[in-house]
Amino acid sequence: MRSAERPNILFVTSHWPHAPKYGAQQRALNIGRLLKRCGHVSLIVASADEPDAETLRKTGDEFDLRAVMRLEPHTITAGERLRCELDPRFMNTHYRVASPEARHAMLRAVDAHDIVWIFGLHEANAFGIYHWPHTILDIDDVQSRAYTARAGAEANLFTKLLNHRMAMIWRRRERRLIERFDVVTVCSEDDRRYLGGGAAIRVVPNGFTAPATVPIRSPQTPPRFGFIGLCNYGPNRDGVDWFIDAVWPIIKRALPDARLRLAGRGSEAALSAAPDVDVLGYVDNAADEIAGWTAMIVPIRFGGGTRVKIAEAFSRCCPVVSTSLGAAGYDTAEQCLLLGDEPATFAAACIQLAMDPSLGRRLASSGWREFTRKWTWDAIEASVGDCVRLCIERSGAMRSARSRVAATRTDACSAT
Repeated sequence: MRSAERPNILFVTSHWPHAPKYGAQQRALNIGRLLKRCGHVSLIVASADEPDAETLRKTGDEFDLRAVMRLEPHTITAGERLRCELDPRFMNTHYRVASPEARHAMLRAVDAHDIVWIFGLHEANAFGIYHWPHTILDIDDVQSRAYTARAGAEANLFTKLLNHRMAMIWRRRERRLIERFDVVTVCSEDDRRYLGGGAAIRVVPNGFTAPATVPIRSPQTPPRFGFIGLCNYGPNRDGVDWFIDAVWPIIKRALPDARLRLAGRGSEAALSAAPDVDVLGYVDNAADEIAGWTAMIVPIRFGGGTRVKIAEAFSRCCPVVSTSLGAAGYDTAEQCLLLGDEPATFAAACIQLAMDPSLGRRLASSGWREFTRKWTWDAIEASVGDCVRLCIERSGAMRSARSRVAATRTDACSAT
């Protein structure tokens, strides 16, 4: 260890910190910033995506960009398929892998740093490394829970069974996380309990950047309900489709002049043929747009982790109507939003907010209060620092054991 107070930290992510905004990108950007408060940070972006010039420039300006490592597509063979089903140590879980050269470069980079923070299990697996020394694995999406939720939302029996099967496969992998990494972080206490709890599993919530002043809402007439997010992302697209097909007609019968506003990349492909749907596309700064909404809708029916859009709504003093799954992980949020899991109850909540502006004001005030207490990135800083300190302690205790196997690390890694 070169410095117990200012460790050298390697941050590995597939999400470019300064890419156009989306949930995982926001987490990558802000976790990277919080790690810089803990130590000296080097960044490796391991991705299948090519960044645009502006994304590359901004990322290089803010972070010490050590390397960009390309993940290449890799279709698994019939033999590998059996391993994928039965062997929880199988690494090619996302059908994208790093080259042998990139894998060796990653191992050298890991050795050169005191702490490694890797964002995402798929990214860790892509390098064919089973045991990651002095490493924190940051999971924003527990895959077995995501597949279980998707099975619950499926009407087709065959697809439902396929998703249950994938949930079991991922559950076996998740049980081995603590033997692979020193510390594992998740986004909610519920996810922490699901993974078994214990001292090595910590909560680092999703958050949002706090505005300089308390936002001022100016809800428009007729009422506007809005959704923001990557609309070509499976859970978001499913939720928007469900809302437009099943919920929106109920709202329109009670509020004929109401409008639905869809913001985010991929919204152009949404079902804009539905009545009074405004497709906005990507919106870089959504503050003014959200200020005019009667409520933000979060009609998510499957997926894992927590939704950054909930924290964003609270940060904008915008009331929220969500499914239970959409609001998962935001403890005490029941006092800050309305829930509806069926079309009728979801629609009723939206109509209630349109008819009772005082309810919207109360929810906005409660959401802002809880946001400033729990879900700003400044509030989350202590959780990140605690994880770094815990990783230093745990890896220090295990350093002698790891030194004995350092020469045979290749044998300890399960390359695809």
